[in-house]
Parts: sequence; structure tokens; C-alpha cells
Amino acid sequence: MKVLMPQGIGDSVWGLHKVQAVRDALDPGGAIDIALPGTPASAVESRAVDFVRRFDFVRSVEMRPWDIHRQPHIAPDGTYNYLDDGWYEFDDGAGGTERVCALMPNAALEHGTRLEDWLPQYDIDWAIFDHFHIEPWEWSLAANLRDRIGPYAVFYPGPLHGNSGDGHNRGMLWRPADWAALGSRVYRDFGLRIAVVGAPYDYDYYRWLVRPALNGDRDSWTELIGQTTVGELYAVTSTAKFVISYQSGVGIVSTYLGTPTAIWWRQHGDSISASQYLTFDERMASAWVPPARLAAGVHLPLYYGRETVDDIVSEIGRRGWA
Repeated sequence: MKVLMPQGIGDSVWGLHKVQAVRDALDPGGAIDIALPGTPASAVESRAVDFVRRFDFVRSVEMRPWDIHRQPHIAPDGTYNYLDDGWYEFDDGAGGTERVCALMPNAALEHGTRLEDWLPQYDIDWAIFDHFHIEPWEWSLAANLRDRIGPYAVFYPGPLHGNSGDGHNRGMLWRPADWAALGSRVYRDFGLRIAVVGAPYDYDYYRWLVRPALNGDRDSWTELIGQTTVGELYAVTSTAKFVISYQSGVGIVSTYLGTPTAIWWRQHGDSISASQYLTFDERMASAWVPPARLAAGVHLPLYYGRETVDDIVSEIGRRGWA
């Protein structure tokens, strides 16, 4: 059974929570082949392929320029205009067609609907990360990091574009100096060093804007941007005391893996895009989080322009994350 889901680590993982139940109902005993829209040559998009391959219930993953949106791509309410969930006949790239089941959890989440209430006729499996594989040598990197620098927190500042032109931090509502100040407080108040993570394409924002703002605090920061596989990244976040992340798969997956995590989002009504109105219901920030994680207080949504360094440090202390 081929299943088409939104591209991206954070986006694809939401569909994976119900893909086995959908397969069991529509193709009992069948294999699960995942299709992701995108360009395999893109370093940004192809990272999701390695991520999805690590689930043992997935037989194969392919990435092609599938179009998962209806026209217009942005609906009048400012959310993406996704295809409806269900069966479609798509061009197979070889002159024929193939039958593909589209699963679009983002359509529900962007309107604030809980993940388990999306396609409620199918059971949700909150334990899919029991099927996620991290290699022993990838765990070793995290263990070696902890041995070398001691207890640490993970920061993911995000990409340059998402912090400037288009993205949740468009216009830099949260500034590079704020990352530096937060790191200083985490080190001073909790005794934790900072491991800063990301893919190679995230390095420009850190190198040109965040790192110069660190001033005398650089020794408490360890740079891992562009230096980890997907497995190493999540081994590092799993070994951290907590994670503070730009809205992305970094924070979403660290939440599922059980590390206390704070994730930045943009406030509803304040467009993520500078060129068109794009905004999500603020309930989306927690609508995908397992109820047990919410009850345990290990998930913290943050909104650009609303929370301050003092707010975050106070909340980390109150929740006992450090």
C-alpha cells in the first residue's frame, strides 16, 4: 500500500501515527510504502527520507514532486489547502498511473484538531517510536558528548530564511541576542552547557548571527550543526536535559522521544509568510502531543513575540526540567 504524506520530518511523523491502522483496514497484511513530495536532490527535503526509513513498519520511502495541495494552495482562512484524505490515481513517472492513499494530518492540525481526532475511525499508535531505529554508533556520539561537556541542553535556532524572510520567526521577533541570553541563563542558573544542533543548511543563521552574539559565553556552547546524522541528532536530543527548538522536526521528534521540549511557533493571525497570508490555529502547537506528555508537563509551546528569556527560564525551573 503506497501512502502519500506531507514532506518534512515533523509533518511525516504525524501521518505515521495512523498509517498502520489505515493499512490494516484497507490493505490487511500489505506492506507500507511511503511517498513524500519533494526533490531528492534537495538537502532540506531529502532529510525526511532517512528519517521515515528508520521505522521498521515502513518497507520503502520515495520522494518525487507530488502535488499534495488543491488550488489555491492557501485557503482563505490562511491554512494550506491540502488534498482530502483518500485514494487518488497519480502519474507513476513512467507513462502510467498508480493508486496512492493520501493521508494529510496537517489539514486537521492546522485548524487545531487533535491528532487522534483526525480520521477517528482509525486507532492512533502513540508508541510508534518503539519502532524507530538509532544505530549503536549514533548513540555513542551522544554518550561521548555528555562525557566531554557534562549535562547539557539542546538549542535548535533554525534556518536563516525561517528567522528572517519567511517562517515562524519572520522578522526576527526572537533575536540572535535572545538565544545568547537564554544560553547564558541556562548555563548560569542550571549549570547546563548548550549543544546547538541543525542540518548543514541551518549553519548560516548560527554562524553569522547567533555565534557573534555569544561574546564571552562561547565556551559553554558546543556546535553540532551539520555534523550529525538523523539518528545522531535524536540520540543527542534524547540524552539532553531539555530541548528548545524552532518549529521543526527537531523539537517535534524530541517531544515524542520523551525529552522535555519547548517549541517556538508564530501567533495566530500574524502571517508566517511575507508574501501571502499564512497562519495556523495556535492549538496546533500541542494538538499532536501525546496526552501523557501533556500531563507530565514535558511539552511547552512558545510563541514569538510573547515569551521572554525570563519567562522561559522561570518555566524550566518551575517544571523541574533541569
